[in-house]
Amino acid sequence: MKLKSLKAFGLLFLSISFVLSGIVVDVFAQQDPVQTEEAQTLAAGLNPSESDDFAYSPRGRRDPFKPLIQEKQKIAKVVKGRPDKIKGPLEKFELSQYRLIALIVVKGVPRAMVKAPDGKSYTVKVGEYIGMNDGIVKNIETKVVAIDKNGLRVEESPDRMVIEEVGIDSYTGKEIKENRYIAM
Repeated sequence: MKLKSLKAFGLLFLSISFVLSGIVVDVFAQQDPVQTEEAQTLAAGLNPSESDDFAYSPRGRRDPFKPLIQEKQKIAKVVKGRPDKIKGPLEKFELSQYRLIALIVVKGVPRAMVKAPDGKSYTVKVGEYIGMNDGIVKNIETKVVAIDKNGLRVEESPDRMVIEEVGIDSYTGKEIKENRYIAM
């Protein structure tokens, strides 16, 4: 009994759905295509009379046919510097990994003692290489203490080493000289 009622309900449901789908198709078929375009332009916020007069101006916009991400041309890096077999133990680490421990003046020549990340300490003087980017120690500056006009003690420069590194700008390909410091 239940099976017969389920079959009858299913047939009734299918017939109603077919009738409704036919009505929906008729409604869409009777619509004027011009009216639907006008409805779309109104929904987009445009006046139908203005949409016919629109002209695209590419001024100030990117080219739509160029990819968004463009590959930059690789600039050939000039291999300059010392060969690996000549490099010393101070040229194993980056310059930022060294720590300045002490400044020493021996017979009027300033020297600096630096500590490497491996725990070893090295004495460096002006003209020696340090760091992985062929940095040269240009100057070892000691703290200068002066007395100003009011009689107060003023420190004019910190204890630091000035290292000149030569690198290549990745954007222009030109050689850049940059001073970097290791301070106490």
